[in-house]
Amino acid sequence: MLDVQSRLQKLQGTMPALRLYALVDGVQYQAKLGNTLQPGSGLFPLFAGTIDAALAHAGPWLLDAASVDEATISQLAELERNAPSLTWMIAFQDLEGLGQLLQLNLDVYLPDRRRALLRFWDPRVLVNLARTLDAAQRQEFFGHIHEWHLLLDGKRVWIGRHNADTH
Repeated sequence: MLDVQSRLQKLQGTMPALRLYALVDGVQYQAKLGNTLQPGSGLFPLFAGTIDAALAHAGPWLLDAASVDEATISQLAELERNAPSLTWMIAFQDLEGLGQLLQLNLDVYLPDRRRALLRFWDPRVLVNLARTLDAAQRQEFFGHIHEWHLLLDGKRVWIGRHNADTH
């Protein structure tokens, strides 16, 4: 059992509605595991329905951990250890609801009004976001996720709702 699965079980003792999700980079998944993610039960491609929909296969995918077997979870854990390609989220939302919330954060607008893609599914970017956003921005970005887990320099760290209010 992964540490994030153990953490979920502990939290579900007082908050049984929490669920575990993986946010996976589609390109890294294909490159490292030799498979492509396909739309289906338990998977939500974040680029679907956006202006980047043609790149959905290569973009971030939200995966409901309860919808896959332990062999897949083990593959995801291996991917996480070997490439900056995966983060885990513990959240109350269902797959579609969480996917839609995450889609709202895909684009940012630069001072000159150009659109830029915010690669928050990359753990390196996610850590920098947590460090650089102001309090209101952290609340907006992280407030709907109970805990967001990632590997940083090979060690498990997590960003939680409490981090949305503190720095």
